[in-house]
Amino acid sequence: MTILTVALGMLWIFSSPSQSPEIQIIIPLLLLANVALLGTLWLHFYHQPSQIQELDDESSTDIGQSANARSNIAKFHSLKQLKEKREQCSKHKQFKTVQEQNQEKNQEEMQTNDPLLKAVLESAAVAIYAIDDKGKCIFANPICAQLLGYTSPEQLLNFNMHELIYQNHSCTEATLPLSNGEVKEDIFWRADGSSFPVDYKSQPLVLQHNRNGAVISFYDNSERLEAEALIRHQAHYDTLTELPNRFLALKRLEQLVEASERSGQMIAVIFLDLDDFKKINDSLGHEAGDQLLISASKRLLNATRSEDTVGRLGGDEFIILLDGLSSASDAQPLAENLIGGFRKPFYIDNRQLVLTASIGIAIYPNDGETSSELLRNADSAMYHTKSIGRNTYSYFTHAMNKEVSRRLAIEEQIHGALERGELQAHFQIQLDIRDGSIMGAEALLRWNNPTLGNVSPAEFIPIAEQTGVIEPMGEFILKCALEAARTWQKLFNDKFRVAINLSPRQFRNPNLVQLITDQVYKFGMRPDDLELEITEGVLLSGHAYTLDALKQLSNAGFCISMDDFGTGYSSLSYLRTYPFQILKIDRSFISDMNKDGKSNELIIATIEMAHALGIRVIAEGVETQEQLDELSFMMCDYAQGFLISKAVPLTELLKIGTHYKELHENLATQELPIPLTAM
Repeated sequence: MTILTVALGMLWIFSSPSQSPEIQIIIPLLLLANVALLGTLWLHFYHQPSQIQELDDESSTDIGQSANARSNIAKFHSLKQLKEKREQCSKHKQFKTVQEQNQEKNQEEMQTNDPLLKAVLESAAVAIYAIDDKGKCIFANPICAQLLGYTSPEQLLNFNMHELIYQNHSCTEATLPLSNGEVKEDIFWRADGSSFPVDYKSQPLVLQHNRNGAVISFYDNSERLEAEALIRHQAHYDTLTELPNRFLALKRLEQLVEASERSGQMIAVIFLDLDDFKKINDSLGHEAGDQLLISASKRLLNATRSEDTVGRLGGDEFIILLDGLSSASDAQPLAENLIGGFRKPFYIDNRQLVLTASIGIAIYPNDGETSSELLRNADSAMYHTKSIGRNTYSYFTHAMNKEVSRRLAIEEQIHGALERGELQAHFQIQLDIRDGSIMGAEALLRWNNPTLGNVSPAEFIPIAEQTGVIEPMGEFILKCALEAARTWQKLFNDKFRVAINLSPRQFRNPNLVQLITDQVYKFGMRPDDLELEITEGVLLSGHAYTLDALKQLSNAGFCISMDDFGTGYSSLSYLRTYPFQILKIDRSFISDMNKDGKSNELIIATIEMAHALGIRVIAEGVETQEQLDELSFMMCDYAQGFLISKAVPLTELLKIGTHYKELHENLATQELPIPLTAM
């Protein structure tokens, strides 16, 4: 357009006057029209810069557009750039303010009017409420009203939530809203004045007119805290007696040791174990045993001071901690009081039970400087108490460490002793008192270890029972006994019988009867060539499989004998229940013969009772000719003891068999038997 205008102007200027008047009039008119059009376009782009920009973009793409036009548009942009930016910034600021207002309005409308959001909040499993900048409730869901003790959320609206949930009680949070997104614990109060623990979380909320508020969610924390308290209690206290358990007792002992290091005073660690508690558990049942433990714990609490610690370590073992002592003897009165308290009978299920206790005492710092060392030494002292007769107390001495060390060494060496060939069977003769003949022998296990030397059965048999090694040992002694009986019968007579002991642990094996039967027939022997001795410990459990096994063995032809008769308190009932053929009077009764009339009367009564039941009697521990003569007068059937023979290996037993006639003659003339070394 500009080029056309310029061309028309030049044509009009240089046109010849000789040209026609129509041309002279048309050219100026076209020129004026172009000028007017250019002016209109200029005004249009001056007021609407954006349209000029579009025109510039279009003109830049038009083929054949002139360079002068592009230059003019660029200059126009340069002149109006500042004004354009001001207008754009002003419009943007105005637009942003409107947008924020709309967003705030939409947010508030969503919170109050959106049916979906309202349904979600009201069906939430946690309590939710919202407050404004004054702390007044502007929203609450049903669970919030329920937890706070109100019938509906409307009762909370427009009320100050801070006053409702704290009810003028002191609280850690004085103002609302609370910390952004941080979960905290607190105590909220219900409408009825009761309180409950909560976990809560707060989020800020922006309301209309730039006001601040908050949305708080919370839930009742009572069950979780109760569960945590129960777990902590169970982790530190015995569930049966409610006494501190082993963990807590040792923790308190550590604290007492630290305090005593500063004060210089002594601590007494008393280790108490109930004597023969297993018999109560096995004979009367675990329920009676539990009641007995509860009663025992109450007696311990009554005998001690309120500041003393009484704990249960496990089973029938208890610990008492005394602090603030000036000397070791300060623990003696309490130990004597505890022993005396257990002499009183317990009444369980209309039964009167007498239960004694063995006590070991270790003193800090004399007997140890750590809690574990003190407990270990008190335990050693308690075991020493049991070894000297029970029902008393012992202070720890360093000599007791040797006993504990030896026990640990036995436990270590007993595993593999059979495989290493360290075990051997010895045999002690059983004499028929009526005619002086040898009717059998008892097979006894002996252990010789390169490190420990000769270990007494009284030491290693209980450990073998506890560790389970007794089962392979039992199979070993069974084979040795059958071999000895077969050898004796081939050399001398077929009336010879060998006795072996069966432990309580062996009866747990369901294949025990089959195992014994198979071995007897494997050696070509008869069941009545084997005598099976049962201790009272086997019978105390009262398990059905024990009675079934004994009946099966008896029906198969094996001779069943009851060992150590007279040492228990329920032996008479066993004679009626179990199929015994032989009863063995304990050596403790025989050793007291002729010392007092009561022992003799008990032996006579036992023999007469057994004979009335068709049971034969063996007297153990016969060591003098006087005892043997007295037993003969009492009509006792058999005798066993050092007077007849010590426990000897099979080779020595066969030597005795070779000369048994000479031994018989010596006994008949009341002369001492020929020493075994001479046989």
